Amino acid sequence: MEEIKKCMRQTKTIISQTVGVMDTTGYVIASTDPENEGATDPSARAVMMSEDIFSSTAEKTYMKIAVGDQFKYIVYIDSDEPQARVYLGLIAEWIKTAMKERGTDAEKELFTKNVLLENELQGEIPIKAREYKINCNIARLVMVVRTSREDGAEALEILQNFYTDSEAASVLAMDETTAIVVLNAEEAIGSEEERDSFIENCANSVLDCLNGEGCTAFIGVGSYVNLFQNISKSYRDAMLALRVGKIFEKNCYISRYDKLGLGRLIYQLPATLCQMFIDEVFPNEAYKTLDDDTITTIESFFANNLNGSETSRELYVHRNTLVYRLDKVKKNTGLDLRSFDDAVLFKMASMVRTYLEYLETSKDNMIR
Repeated sequence: MEEIKKCMRQTKTIISQTVGVMDTTGYVIASTDPENEGATDPSARAVMMSEDIFSSTAEKTYMKIAVGDQFKYIVYIDSDEPQARVYLGLIAEWIKTAMKERGTDAEKELFTKNVLLENELQGEIPIKAREYKINCNIARLVMVVRTSREDGAEALEILQNFYTDSEAASVLAMDETTAIVVLNAEEAIGSEEERDSFIENCANSVLDCLNGEGCTAFIGVGSYVNLFQNISKSYRDAMLALRVGKIFEKNCYISRYDKLGLGRLIYQLPATLCQMFIDEVFPNEAYKTLDDDTITTIESFFANNLNGSETSRELYVHRNTLVYRLDKVKKNTGLDLRSFDDAVLFKMASMVRTYLEYLETSKDNMIR
């Protein structure tokens, strides 16, 4: 339907008379005059019953448009002049071409989605890819863009407008909150620094584009793959990056599979093993004795690389207050955060506890 409306918008710039397209019942679905959309033309019945392609009244000329073996639409123009039929014939071919191209794009999108979801046989992918003029030998990178349901449709449209060149990227909707960007990553071929820069620039460009339009988004960046038939791996990795980022980095809007760090390791541990580790590091749930101020102090202390002076300055507290809070942590948990070994153990235990809490409370499986 959008393709037909787009044709009407372009027709308006060429033809001065009002032109429109309606279904076989006479309901106007698109017109160069938007006020006509939604109206019903009672002449449609007579036009459909006529054996001729063209029909005319005292005010309008009509033409039936066939899609396949059936008439699906009627295009009309507010004119009964002889050139009206020429206009309608050209517009009808224009609409059919646009719909055919859209149909091909939809088939290509479905094929790409099936490759992402591993619903295609590996050996058949290159053969089918040639039908859609997809070069399988170009390196690619998959990004998963997650938004709210309210922003989902708008975000998809923004991304499709952002990547207008189909050679540079393919954008498709996985569901109402998730858009997939399959990037041509030829520019990333080279050194690790060049690849890292390419990935960082692409992810930040997408985030800035969406944020600039008022859409909040979280982006998972998958692994770099050399062949189109391997994009399913990049997709799985991107989804994993999105989930791990959500668990361990609350305010992180871009999560890269190649930079998940300790979160990747913890995510793959069995819950029972995680619980054993927590019981060992924090016996009797010692971490629950820490108040909000102390937890804020701990987070700042870690963020400042265990630097007491920087932590005091950031929290606007006296050095003695900081020492008091760190002593309180040591008393309650048995871990002295000023000791590197204890600090590492506390940090790991905190991440494991965050993971266990996520498993207990989350209903968002995210991996499809």
